Amino acid sequence: MRIRTRLLVVVFGVWLAAAAGFGLLTWNLHNQKAAADLQQVKDFADGINTLVERELDKRVVLARALASSRAVRDGDLARFHEEAAVATRASDSWALLVEPASLRANTLAPFDPTPIPRTRPRPLAQTGPAIVFVPKGPVSMKPVVTVTVPVPGMEPQRYNVGVAFEPSSIQKLLKAENTPASTLTSVVDDEQVIMARSRDPERWVGESASTTFKKRMLEGGFGFAESTTLDGMPSLTYLTRPNAYGWSVVVAIPRAQMAAAAWAASAKAMGASGVLLLMLLASALYGARAISAAVERLSAAAVNLGNNEVPERLQSGVKEFDDVAAALHAAGVKAHESTALLERRVDEAVRAEAEAQAKLLQGQKLELVGRLTAGVAHDFNNLLQTITTAHQVLNLRVTGEREQKMLSAAARATSKAADLVKQMMMLGRAQALEPTLVHVADAVLKGHDLTSKAVGAGVALTAAIAPGLPPVFVDAAQFDMALLNLVFNARDAMPAGGRIHVSARLAQPDEVADLRAGDYLCLEVADDGTGMSRETMARALEPFFTTKPVGSGTGLGLAQVHAFALQSGGNIKLSSEPGQGTRVTLLLPVAAQATHAPADRSPLAPPALSHPELKVLMVEDDALVASVVASALRGAGHDVQVCHSADQAVEALLTDKPFDVLFSDVVMPGSMNGVELVGWARTHRPDLAAIVATGYADNVDALSVPVIRKPYDVDTLQRALAEAAAQRA
Repeated sequence: MRIRTRLLVVVFGVWLAAAAGFGLLTWNLHNQKAAADLQQVKDFADGINTLVERELDKRVVLARALASSRAVRDGDLARFHEEAAVATRASDSWALLVEPASLRANTLAPFDPTPIPRTRPRPLAQTGPAIVFVPKGPVSMKPVVTVTVPVPGMEPQRYNVGVAFEPSSIQKLLKAENTPASTLTSVVDDEQVIMARSRDPERWVGESASTTFKKRMLEGGFGFAESTTLDGMPSLTYLTRPNAYGWSVVVAIPRAQMAAAAWAASAKAMGASGVLLLMLLASALYGARAISAAVERLSAAAVNLGNNEVPERLQSGVKEFDDVAAALHAAGVKAHESTALLERRVDEAVRAEAEAQAKLLQGQKLELVGRLTAGVAHDFNNLLQTITTAHQVLNLRVTGEREQKMLSAAARATSKAADLVKQMMMLGRAQALEPTLVHVADAVLKGHDLTSKAVGAGVALTAAIAPGLPPVFVDAAQFDMALLNLVFNARDAMPAGGRIHVSARLAQPDEVADLRAGDYLCLEVADDGTGMSRETMARALEPFFTTKPVGSGTGLGLAQVHAFALQSGGNIKLSSEPGQGTRVTLLLPVAAQATHAPADRSPLAPPALSHPELKVLMVEDDALVASVVASALRGAGHDVQVCHSADQAVEALLTDKPFDVLFSDVVMPGSMNGVELVGWARTHRPDLAAIVATGYADNVDALSVPVIRKPYDVDTLQRALAEAAAQRA
């Protein structure tokens, strides 16, 4: 393949990539503009609908004010006509006194006791206002919209008081507002009759909407949808929700306008890519011409050298080519001196060149590996060092306990990030673990702040830890990271929110049949997210395999959990179905000394209490903490009732059910916090012992009740409950 052809191939490859980038960028910008235009149309339509509702509100208020006139209830129609004429004199509306089939007063004309037949007879309004459109009023002889209200205190209703106005009042609202360019705006009443229109209102006001559009409105098809306007224009129409009087606003965007915008965006992308192609082709042709000329001259020099002629010294302007030409010239000179010497030196040159090339390639490889390794370590360490230093500086300046706790959590997260970098660099090698006794319930409680903040507000995080579980003998940091990875994976599988449930129990024999003999603890993290297909599950444990978008995941989460489980002597199992969620089961061996310990010496067993069984009212709004702590206390023999707010706790304390201890969190939603709840209990239930738990509150020191600080372990809590109950007794 010729040099020119190769350059053209490179040019077209670069151009295709750039053209695709131009197209994607332009299309994305077009979509963003289209979305902004649609939002503008939506905001405009909703605003017009609100203005229409206000216009109707003004007529309803005026009608109700006139209906309260004493003249109506006394039947003094002349006096009502006079009062109504004064009230409507400065407005674009007029007042009516209506019966089901006739008008008894109309301020458009002088008072006449003779009834005027109604163009559209209908029953009187009995409770709320009623709005009626008449194509031709009996007095104005123009289209009229009438708002009628019942006369308060009149039983039965003999009259309704109405305020009438022309649809042109609604039309003025459309003219006063800046209608989005090229759109068509219409206002329709509750009977799908057009009351105002931004184009040709004289023709369409009073006309009924199309059958298709009526069906859409009756079926609640609000928002954007494809349709065709009454004058035959294909459009994307936005229909607002009906206002308080059942009126809606419709804004139609011509499809031709949207298509033109898309074509314009495509034309810009094609134009930019065309200019780029021309520039690349020009550069490639220029370079190809210079290179081809130099190569041809080198080729001629090589032919001369093959014919035992001395090639001339070339000056092409390209250093590499000139160096080769000089070498050819020197070789030609020496060839004339001695054929033998030339052959020997050619052999030496070839051998030296081969050795130099090999050394160069080896050096380049070592340099590349060194740069990659040093670059990754340097960059990540710089980032983590900056974050750590910032935490240290902030820790010196921040004095609030809550803020310090948040900084401590952030520092722990930074440390875990450093461990993750180390895992990424060392994945696949056997890591030296530092095992210790880990109690699952305490680990879940202590990591609660980090996990609950990480999963976000749209995800419910709960736990069910079986009471009296023995500890596992594993690396504590790796265990925390594995639990976090499982929770984060579950969160990422639920973009629209959902529920994550963490549970722990002793494994059944059939679950660990393929593992080494012994007792195992089963830790499960389940979600109701998108789930995985069989193909995805088959590769889910592979390092760096991920289904997340680029930049959203590394594919190391499950790989770390898998490696941790295997190195700890356990295993991991996956269970998932598309659309049915995922369950990850982590099997870890129970610590050997815990396996043979007596049942009453379990880490979660209660201490020796003067009141071994207590009736505890636990007030905790966090579902995860409530489920873990309540389960552990019930397993220790206590009777626990959980309330999620102080208001629920007050209701429970007002019943006849006896309680020994009130255990409450400090910060909670509702009308009272934990401190205020304890104060209330001291007044209404003085026989009740109380303790509070907090992570950062400062006002609990003023209370004469025990305070335990979060995160706490279950043993500490049980001792506090026992001591509080004993002191109160």
